[in-house]
Amino acid sequence: MRMKAYSIYFGDNEVVVTTKSPNSQYAILDVDTSYAIPRAKIVKKVETDKFVAIVTPDTDATFDSLKSQFKVVLAAGGVVESDDEQLLMIELRNRWDLPKGHIEAGESESVAALREVEEETGVVAEIIGDEPIAVTWHAYDTYGSWELKRTSWWRMRADAGAVTPQREEGIAKVIWCAKDKVDEQLKNSYPTIKYVVGALYNKK
Repeated sequence: MRMKAYSIYFGDNEVVVTTKSPNSQYAILDVDTSYAIPRAKIVKKVETDKFVAIVTPDTDATFDSLKSQFKVVLAAGGVVESDDEQLLMIELRNRWDLPKGHIEAGESESVAALREVEEETGVVAEIIGDEPIAVTWHAYDTYGSWELKRTSWWRMRADAGAVTPQREEGIAKVIWCAKDKVDEQLKNSYPTIKYVVGALYNKK
């Protein structure tokens, strides 16, 4: 059985947990006999290398061990298209992003995703499909405490109408972006967002 690979993003850097390095641009970290690797070793490695591959015979065991070294945060986001295939995008911290946020107590992933889309953009959307089109993992240090955010991304549909950026959350702009302009916007985005948009177009 082929083992699943995992990607964890540290800002613009990517760490993959895999049985074999994707290509030569990845710096290699090998695991010990317990399939574990210290978080500190990875954090140090991403300071110098943009792409890091943790090579292990058991990706599930290694990923679970690594995940246990973080506080796991659950989030959900929306990948919203209009009928003419415009993509809803937000400008946050001077980069293009997609609406997302933490899942509140008692919420399902899909309900949280819909709520975040409406709060951050003013757009009322509907879910398409029964499962998220992608799941991303993002690691970050918040005031000395390392967190690992799991975000489920849900495909949605909405009318390409008026938008309202949630400025109190730092959102400077909300746009409906024509499909042939999306790649240009993604040049100033994050690896996670590029991955999610790629999943949208590949899974149609």
